[in-house]
Amino acid sequence: MKPTLLILSPSRVSSTCVQRALASAERAGRELVVVYVLDTTLSDGVQERIQDFGFVGDVPSTRFLDAVREEHRRRGEAELKRIAGLATERGIPFVVELVAGEFLRSSLAAAERFAPDEIFVAQQDRPALSRLVIGSDVKRLERDAGCEVNVYRSGDRGASKDPKGGSARG
Repeated sequence: MKPTLLILSPSRVSSTCVQRALASAERAGRELVVVYVLDTTLSDGVQERIQDFGFVGDVPSTRFLDAVREEHRRRGEAELKRIAGLATERGIPFVVELVAGEFLRSSLAAAERFAPDEIFVAQQDRPALSRLVIGSDVKRLERDAGCEVNVYRSGDRGASKDPKGGSARG
């Protein structure tokens, strides 16, 4: 039986998304695979901002960037531990994985490797103009994943999924 795949990252966490993924896996009797992506574009973005603002000169402190990466890793490990506890309480078989890389590539690689029945993912809260100009990793994931992708907004504001079955992209 194909698993349910839940994909998270430091900027893509939603309690609603996690709860819906757990409920879906439990209801269908499927394994829950949780992949937490340590999105390298986030730490790269921090580095660029620091350089732009001139906080630490032209070359940002390696220690500072390492601290940012370590904080992301700690948050990821804590979130995976929390979800593992929830799955255990509900008797849901699970696998957790912490991976470093670009969000989209890592997500598509997980989708290919685990061949899930469905994917649950939180979408970054960004302005629509930004999505139009830069694009959306979640939209690309929906297009290329080869299965149903359930999209929720980051944070705890609830689902962005249309009640009629389609997913909304805010």
